[in-house]
Amino acid sequence: MSLGAWVLVVVIGVPLLAALIWLVVRESVVRVPAGSLGILVVRGKSTDRSLLPGIHWVPALRKRQCITYPAVELSYRAGGEGGRPSPVEMSGPMLHAVLGDRAEARIGYTLRFRLDPEHLRIVHDRFGTSGYWSAVRDTSETAIADALVEDDVTLDSFYPGERVTLEAKLKQRLTDALAAEGILLSGFGLGAADLGRAGETIQATVRARLELAREQAEAAMQKQRVLNDAALAESLAEVGDAAIRYRQTEVLRDLAHRPEPMRLWVEPPLTGEPSVYQPAESPTDVPAEAGGVQ
Repeated sequence: MSLGAWVLVVVIGVPLLAALIWLVVRESVVRVPAGSLGILVVRGKSTDRSLLPGIHWVPALRKRQCITYPAVELSYRAGGEGGRPSPVEMSGPMLHAVLGDRAEARIGYTLRFRLDPEHLRIVHDRFGTSGYWSAVRDTSETAIADALVEDDVTLDSFYPGERVTLEAKLKQRLTDALAAEGILLSGFGLGAADLGRAGETIQATVRARLELAREQAEAAMQKQRVLNDAALAESLAEVGDAAIRYRQTEVLRDLAHRPEPMRLWVEPPLTGEPSVYQPAESPTDVPAEAGGVQ
């Protein structure tokens, strides 16, 4: 081979070879963005290889593709208000469930989860890049409904004392159910529970008990006032009008703080028909000349 041929090979062949090597190297480097997971798909078929955020070397000797999924923590809230769509947060309706004592309830809850890098192939093959939201919703509703229908779950389980136990039980059920779908549960919170008519009955019972306590306290106070009035009557001649004025101020203060509307009849300074005075919203706005409290 002549010298000119070797020179021609070196001048043309070496740059072409270098360009080919650079092209193969560039195509073999896969970059996974921060906050994402990558799964390697070869010829349309997913593999067990998951790629963490960063730069990875994947030989470009066959047709392959890297499909990304979120690596950050995601949140699903049942019973949350529908707001602006977010790639890391989603809300859905409250869960309608039947409890172990056959009472019905609507349950709200919040899940925080991540996609398992070691089982990302399950998520990709079964749900795709956005179907895992539906999987989280359906799986969580099924697991919670199955746990609430057990005999040891009653209306009392949603009130302090048993609520912590119920929440721990539901979290364990959800952890096992979501792990089978390639999803890691990182947090669970039991939200508000609408117990329907049963809840209204419980609240009415609580209000009645507190109202009874208030009436008993008022009865004790009224009894003490009667005793004070009796003691005051004995010394009225000695004290004079000061005791009466003190009692009048006390009565006016009680009237001004009554929860129900009241109407005060005030005698006009001159003879004529009695006028009606309707107090303002605040008791402190009643004029002093109309019997108000300054």
